[in-house]
Amino acid sequence: MKQKWLELAARFDSRVRRERALIAAAIIVGGGMLGYSFLIKPQIIRQANQVKRISQATTDLAAIEAQLTTMQTMLKDPDAANRSALEQSRKDLAVLESKIRAIESSMVPPDKMQIFLESLLSKNRNLELLALKTIDPTPLVERSQEKKADTKADTAPAAAPGAPTKGAPSAAPSGSAGAAFSATPNIYKHGVELKIAGSYNDLLMYLAEIERMPQRIIWNRIKFASEQYPRNEMTLTVFTLSLDKQWLVV
Repeated sequence: MKQKWLELAARFDSRVRRERALIAAAIIVGGGMLGYSFLIKPQIIRQANQVKRISQATTDLAAIEAQLTTMQTMLKDPDAANRSALEQSRKDLAVLESKIRAIESSMVPPDKMQIFLESLLSKNRNLELLALKTIDPTPLVERSQEKKADTKADTAPAAAPGAPTKGAPSAAPSGSAGAAFSATPNIYKHGVELKIAGSYNDLLMYLAEIERMPQRIIWNRIKFASEQYPRNEMTLTVFTLSLDKQWLVV
């Protein structure tokens, strides 16, 4: 084996400088393509599927909320069948809420995102952080009722506390549908975009380190730019999911 390597090295050295440069470039590009195919691309596909599952669960939650709101509006004089259907909807809603909270607990909290990313970066001194900025949180599933609630939040007077009306029916009054909706959680995407410089291998190692962490963040976009060999720049957009809409400013 050693003799074979010596023969290959001798053949490489015997070539003109331009041919050696072309061969070296081909090896580097080939290695980069392998790194993308075996490390980056599978993770992007896996995380895209994860986001799809989360989005579907949140969409199902919104559908049940709409059904619950309709039933609460119709139940001015509820009968047994309507009561049973309403109770089942509430149970389904509770199951979906539990799933959403389980997803949230597996993600990096929004207020820990900067520390999480920078602590991993500090483990490799060959990497340089060029920029880091946060992205405004957005709901995973848009809700028209939620938008209306946000618009009226500053102008609506606060309701005075009081005891329930004596003899009131057990079903919620029509005005309580909105309250039930507002109490139901939505999931918010909290994003961070960071630009890192380093060798291609060091950048791949950083991505692999993110994947090894027990708490998760989701890759949204990766862009590589070759500055001057062996230095490369990587723009990475990631996000976490949280029931909390508040975003700590970096």
